[in-house]
Amino acid sequence: ATKRNRPQLEPGSLVYCRVMKGFAGGRMDPELSCKVGGGSGNNSSSSKGKSVYNDEEEDDGGASGKDWMTNEGTYGPLNGGTSFRVSIGLARELLLPENAVLSALDKSGIPFEIAIGVNGMVWVNSPDPEITIMILNAIKNSEVMPEDKVRGMVKVMVKNVKKELMDE
Repeated sequence: ATKRNRPQLEPGSLVYCRVMKGFAGGRMDPELSCKVGGGSGNNSSSSKGKSVYNDEEEDDGGASGKDWMTNEGTYGPLNGGTSFRVSIGLARELLLPENAVLSALDKSGIPFEIAIGVNGMVWVNSPDPEITIMILNAIKNSEVMPEDKVRGMVKVMVKNVKKELMDE
């Protein structure tokens, strides 16, 4: 952010961003970026459409380059929703393009937003608390189930939540 468009975030705000530099011992604040590609200032340069930092390629996986200040971008503050921790192994699995639980949830037609960090933090937002709880349970249960069982579990959970929401 520049001085002109600096975000006004409260302490404890949840932000989906890239950690550009971390400082050991907590003596200094980490350097964060909400810019796709993470490029900021002196330490980054562009090479073949990807940002390079400390001679390592960084890939945002096709993330939108729209402005995060207008809530159209990939990175930025996460408003509403619920956050929870999962194991780092499950977080990395959830980030795979063909993840079974997220694919099944996507195909179910349930409306939701999700942000997954490689640090094991997951944020889920949906229109109903019942849907959010169902998604959290599906994600946590998927860690110990084979893919075919995950798809069946998601179908049953979605069916039950839709039925419950119709009864209200």
